[in-house]
Amino acid sequence: MQNPMVPLVPVSPSPALMQPAVDAGGAMTPPSRLLNRRTALSLVAVAIIVGVALWRAPINWADAWTRIRNAKLGLYLAAIAVYYASFLVRTWRWKLLLRNAGEDRPTLPLVPILMVSFFVNCVVPAKMGDIYRAYLARLRERVPAARALGTIIAERLLDLVVLMTLLLVAGAIVFHDRAPGVLIPYVIAGVTVCAAGIAAIGVMRAGRGQRILRLLPEAVFHRYESFRMGTVHSFRNLPVLLPLTALVWGMESARLALVVYALGDGASLGAAQLLLIALVAALLTTVPFLPGGLGLVEAGMVGVLVSVGGIGRNAALSIALLDRSISYGSVVAVGAVVFAVLHVRVPRRADEALTGAAP
Repeated sequence: MQNPMVPLVPVSPSPALMQPAVDAGGAMTPPSRLLNRRTALSLVAVAIIVGVALWRAPINWADAWTRIRNAKLGLYLAAIAVYYASFLVRTWRWKLLLRNAGEDRPTLPLVPILMVSFFVNCVVPAKMGDIYRAYLARLRERVPAARALGTIIAERLLDLVVLMTLLLVAGAIVFHDRAPGVLIPYVIAGVTVCAAGIAAIGVMRAGRGQRILRLLPEAVFHRYESFRMGTVHSFRNLPVLLPLTALVWGMESARLALVVYALGDGASLGAAQLLLIALVAALLTTVPFLPGGLGLVEAGMVGVLVSVGGIGRNAALSIALLDRSISYGSVVAVGAVVFAVLHVRVPRRADEALTGAAP
């Protein structure tokens, strides 16, 4: 006999829901535990790997640097403007996800929270910026952290599903019936993760495993239920969320197009090719082992620009570096300032109260 679908009913608040980020014991952690010596060592290791790879790569650095210095400043600034305008679209979408989960909040206070989460993702591996966003949502906007994290997981799945859909459409336009081998691993990995994510949402919506979950401590069960409602309820109003997500990826493509034109290579790539390259770069940033996909994104962009766009390796490198100066370098610079401002404005006693008696 089949189990009936478990209704998604509100769960009474529990002290466990008031914890801000996640540690090994299931509690949330403050930013001081995200940015520590281990993080610094991982960044040094990544920098060494990337440095050695660049040193050994058969690249004319002088030519690439000359191209970057001669880029059209107006188009480069326009690319920066488009990129940061996309944060407003992303914030509005997150506000809708929170509203769907029963946590309606004003839009503007969410902007710096989102900005800082991107910064943390650029300097810390394992996508810890998403955890930190849930922490800040709890601390600054009084959103239960587990529910906030559920909306962020839903957002990530929306991003990936729309990204893969657009990637397949762009690939069909560019290649018609035969895609180059360099793209096949990206497509397989993306489709696999999409399928796993959709299946997980289906299991959560059906409420499977409730009997086992109720054997867990009450605090853990309440936290999971809050996370489950935040995730599943976020997918309401898809006719609005899907176009907003498509707009985000369209703006990513527009940023890359402006960078390409700033370097004088606009005639070499069509709209579908630009969209394809931008989406592949975005897909590579989801790899959790590297902060912000550092090194992997640049190499992937160069490979796709050469194989898909037919651009020379030096020109492809200049495009990748100039584009990443916006999507990585500027995020680190601007995000560090916003992070410092938010961290200074958070009272120390609030941070201590949230971490309890943890050493």
